[in-house]
Amino acid sequence: MSHKYGIYQATSKSCIFYKQDEDGNQSTFNIFVTPSKDEGEKKGVFAFIDNEEMRKENWTSAKDAGIRDLIEAFGGWASDAPMVFELEAQKSLSQCLSSVLKKEPEE
Repeated sequence: MSHKYGIYQATSKSCIFYKQDEDGNQSTFNIFVTPSKDEGEKKGVFAFIDNEEMRKENWTSAKDAGIRDLIEAFGGWASDAPMVFELEAQKSLSQCLSSVLKKEPEE
């Protein structure tokens, strides 16, 4: 079964992506940048997948999830997405996560 994919919202603080099946049921992948409590502290990221309409298990990231974990979860969620959506999603993810990525230590 192929899905229709799209982007509901893409800002510097959040991204909401959706996929829809042939019956109109939707699942959303939501990413929110959490503010830092203290100056100098890095921002966190929280994500969840809402699968209620597709009658599948929902997923929630751990508090202050790692970027790699989010990308891996997104890849699993959008496993059958067309290339055009993937390119647009990458731009949206970069915009949304840029404030978090700037503060991450280099490995």
